[in-house]
Amino acid sequence: MKNTYIPLLVLLVLAVITAGATIMNADADEKILIDNGELESENLPAVDGGNNDKLQPLNTIANIIGIETWDSTTVLLLDQDESDIGEGYPCDIYLKIGQETTIKDSNGNELTIEDLDNGTRIEAYYGPATTRSLPAQSVAISIVVLDEDEKPGILQPVKTLGTIIGTEKWTSSTMVLLDEDEVEIGEGYPCDIYLSIGDQTTIEDENGNKLSVEDLTKGTRVEAYYGPMVTASLPPQSGAVSIVVLSE
Repeated sequence: MKNTYIPLLVLLVLAVITAGATIMNADADEKILIDNGELESENLPAVDGGNNDKLQPLNTIANIIGIETWDSTTVLLLDQDESDIGEGYPCDIYLKIGQETTIKDSNGNELTIEDLDNGTRIEAYYGPATTRSLPAQSVAISIVVLDEDEKPGILQPVKTLGTIIGTEKWTSSTMVLLDEDEVEIGEGYPCDIYLSIGDQTTIEDENGNKLSVEDLTKGTRVEAYYGPMVTASLPPQSGAVSIVVLSE
């Protein structure tokens, strides 16, 4: 009778080993940072859209609460002023310091990674591509070390291009479900981001003609400005500043 249990024990051991390998791979994958190579450090967020069709980097003011090394890459752990991921997480966002990342003081003098330490207050431009993990991960384009008494610049809205895949009514707000061109939240979610249409949201066509929320139908291509504050939920949620309906 004992011999009949040996194959079962072998299968059980193999299952445990396989599960452990899967978990280890998942942890390794979670630290893969996005760098699409399309952004340069001198590109700062623009609200008017201009002639630049590239998605603009995100801007944040934060304190460095940790510095780690992942596979020879320096990563900053940031406590953001305007974003609180909640209890139980090591930071609000991980920012990778790459070879193209510029580090300067508020007067434009070049600094190095050695000038950054726990407690250093910074203004950072990053992304715009970020992971949908908690905490989010992204690539730093530029870091500006702020003086203790220095007031940071005004955070700018985030620009995105995408296709509306639906709208929903939430209490007094209309939510646009957007499928973003440069973001893929993954399978199983209703959209890449929810954008709340408020009284201050402007809706126009490419010629500046005013439109209404009723013109934001499924399949409509849009250029949207939102935030800059975004919830840490999946999908994230943010307030739409302006939406431009694009021609087909």
